[in-house]
Amino acid sequence: MTKSIKLLIALAITVTISACASTKESKDYTAFREANPRSVVIVPVINHSTEALAADLFLSTLSQPLAERGYYVFPNYMVKHLMESDGLADPMLVHTANPSDVASLFGADTVFYVEILDWTAKYALVSSGINVHFIYSLRDGKTGQLLWQDEEAFFHQTSGGSGNIFADMITAAITTAVDNARADYTPAANAATNQAIALDGQGLPFGPYADQYQKDTSQFPSSGSGVVSDATTKAVFQQ
Repeated sequence: MTKSIKLLIALAITVTISACASTKESKDYTAFREANPRSVVIVPVINHSTEALAADLFLSTLSQPLAERGYYVFPNYMVKHLMESDGLADPMLVHTANPSDVASLFGADTVFYVEILDWTAKYALVSSGINVHFIYSLRDGKTGQLLWQDEEAFFHQTSGGSGNIFADMITAAITTAVDNARADYTPAANAATNQAIALDGQGLPFGPYADQYQKDTSQFPSSGSGVVSDATTKAVFQQ
């Protein structure tokens, strides 16, 4: 066996061990199971990025994955319009309001919050892509208790990797310019959301309108640990 092959095998083993070591411990779904939510109201998104259109673009992507997870989701733009007419046009104001008050406007079981931490096009010499970073929080509509929280960063490569370094550089620059002009990074946003809610032990259990409802207790256990979040970034609402 050549020295190069031995080195490659050692590197592969190291990567595998590192991946296993970095596996996240499952969140605790005790409070979530006790709340047993059936409906979700998604409130306007807080946008910490420099992309002005990010909040509305992202808001438009959130209903489908939650509905497919088995929850009744109140129509986003009806919610946004009602909140604006009720004096809650500012997302920051909505996120810091009492969750019980927000939920009572719609009769919702839970309130779903999202903050955009990053939403940018990245250019890295021979490849370009879209970088998104979000924090998701789900709170009980009666008590305001945090039931689940997740933080996701996702990079979606949009060009590069052809093998021709000069062609890749040109394509990456053009693609990044187009991405910045279009400002529609919803495919990357969708991927991050699906990653957040679907991963066993980290995502959301299935709701009552899904066939898997209450059949996923092993994937989303009530461990009693009290850990409902893997976020390293603090959400705006911390009570």
